[in-house]
Amino acid sequence: MIYDLIAVGETMATLCPLAGTPLAEAASLLVDYGGAESNTCVGLSRLGFRVAWVSKLGADPLGDRVLHALNNEGIDTRWVGRDENHRTGIMVKDPVNRRVHYYRAGSAASTLRPQDLESVPVGDARAVLVTGITALIGADPQAAAIALLDAARGLKVVDPNLRSGLWGSDHRAELILPLIERSDLVLAGHQELAEIFGPAEPEELARHCAHRGPGEVVVRCDDKVGVWKGAEGWTELPIQLETAPDPMGAGDAFNAGYIASCLAGKESLEALRFAVHCGRAVATSPGDTAGFPRILTRS
Repeated sequence: MIYDLIAVGETMATLCPLAGTPLAEAASLLVDYGGAESNTCVGLSRLGFRVAWVSKLGADPLGDRVLHALNNEGIDTRWVGRDENHRTGIMVKDPVNRRVHYYRAGSAASTLRPQDLESVPVGDARAVLVTGITALIGADPQAAAIALLDAARGLKVVDPNLRSGLWGSDHRAELILPLIERSDLVLAGHQELAEIFGPAEPEELARHCAHRGPGEVVVRCDDKVGVWKGAEGWTELPIQLETAPDPMGAGDAFNAGYIASCLAGKESLEALRFAVHCGRAVATSPGDTAGFPRILTRS
């Protein structure tokens, strides 16, 4: 089988209060799952693309739940290892206070290594995806992210996805640059690129990023999104701000919509529009993936 996308990264079990309830007052919690790469895989699978997710989970009930949920989404998880000695990571959301609490130190995914990719058909995939989170949860996962990009022959997609409080957060720009330099397409937030390359307007940041390797750089801002392609220059799309009850996962949904459009051969402006549509659908629904549309976009 040739996959449209193979992604590598951590997925955690997610606990979240019901809508409108602060975490400290919640009598019950919704059990879900979330991870940047697997969220994007869910979106692409719902759009009819063939996807595989590579990772490690604990040999525990939460790992069982994550694996079962992703299998039900049609994602190939045959290369997900189960670790008897490390647990599945946990993410606890507090949407009312716009806070997220992570319990992921020493998780199974933090033991990912390049050797875990040896039997994965990375070179045959139409696209691969990794985010900066994988580079920040440990030296071995960072090496696995680099190995994924080095082995790929299809579209190499990277989302810097800068995060605080992780193993490599104090050196995150340094750890994520090797991924950017190996990529074809970067999908990033404005502030993320500004942290890596210095303060500048979105178009200038995209060009700075492109000078490090990728031929295409998408920049997400609060009121607009834009993409830089060397042959086409800068294409920009204004967006209208809307209240987002649970914005977690919206960036991953945006990425899924954009990657789907790339794989389907869509033009830049159409790709941006569809990516915004996917991100908005998830941001206005509870959970990281529940609101992602089920629309076949393959050509």
